[in-house]
Amino acid sequence: MSLSADANSFSDGGGSHNQVSLAFRPGLFIIEGLSVEPELFVGTMKGRAPALNLSGNLSYSYGMGHNVFVPFVLVGYGAGNGLPFGQPLVRQGNYLSAVTFLNAGAGLKVMVIGGRALVRVEYRYQAFKTDLYGVKGNTYARRLLVGFSVLL
Repeated sequence: MSLSADANSFSDGGGSHNQVSLAFRPGLFIIEGLSVEPELFVGTMKGRAPALNLSGNLSYSYGMGHNVFVPFVLVGYGAGNGLPFGQPLVRQGNYLSAVTFLNAGAGLKVMVIGGRALVRVEYRYQAFKTDLYGVKGNTYARRLLVGFSVLL
């Protein structure tokens, strides 16, 4: 089980904005080092309804369970109803089809608390395709995520 969060502030022509996002990622190791990680990502900002994204990721962790420092890579695909960062959130109803996206990432897991928990630092590239109210577009993100995981 993994949880990561970020807070960011940005400005555009309409002023400055503050956002908070949270990602919940239960993972299941299917063979040594390879895990399936569905991810629920929620982003919100003051005065707006939260944007929700759901993705399926595959992750490979090299040396998981054997090393203190474990490098990993991940790829995934998902859909949602808004962009959970970097601009004022725009939603299209409660549909999980207005936004589709690709995840690609790499990072390092550091084992703590006797190998039962870890700190996760990840660089993630995301390519979003949007179709909000008939307006299509592409948004690309490069993000640094810091999270905490517990191995069950």
